[in-house]
Amino acid sequence: MEKDLFMKVKCFVNQRDFSCNVFVCSDDKGAFIVDLGYYDSEIKKYLSALPELKFVLQTHGHFDHIMGLDSFSKDFPDVPVYIHEQEVDVALNPTNNGSMGMLYSPVSLQITFKTLKEGMCRLCDYDFKVIHTPGHTKGSCMFFFKDQKILFTGDTIIETSIGRTDLPTGDEAALFRSLEKFKKISFDDDVEVYFGHGTSFSYKELMKHNSFLR
Repeated sequence: MEKDLFMKVKCFVNQRDFSCNVFVCSDDKGAFIVDLGYYDSEIKKYLSALPELKFVLQTHGHFDHIMGLDSFSKDFPDVPVYIHEQEVDVALNPTNNGSMGMLYSPVSLQITFKTLKEGMCRLCDYDFKVIHTPGHTKGSCMFFFKDQKILFTGDTIIETSIGRTDLPTGDEAALFRSLEKFKKISFDDDVEVYFGHGTSFSYKELMKHNSFLR
């Protein structure tokens, strides 16, 4: 699926493992990726036809959102990968990223992350807000591109539900504090909200159908 807003957002879904979404965003300035949960020939082919690929953003470090990073980095070694500063040890540690005991082969990344903090951020020609939303993991975050009217929530909010908190560094109380923080942020009704799993909603639809946000 894809949606033409100010920016084209192409969603690839990992149908084999946990149905994680990989978002490839592009406009006339270039392209970037949000959550590389897998990487295959289809994604590689799509990327090769785009303007310059600028960076990768990770909403959090669970294995189903990071499994494509090592293979991707071999093809695109100069493209930096960003994650919240509190999430680096989640992504790099197979116990913390949830792959130990859940997968036949634990996910042990060999890449080096660049880190993000809460607040406004400018990468290349793109301005966006990093919203730290601990709970699902300690360094989970959302990315809000105000000018493009797109929001990526990772697994903090998923369609009509919210993320689980029973994996390493998960914290139910922290998650509900993050939801309260989210509810205090002003978004236009037509902002398109992209989740780590499932289909996208407009912000208006999200607030109507997700009872955790009322």
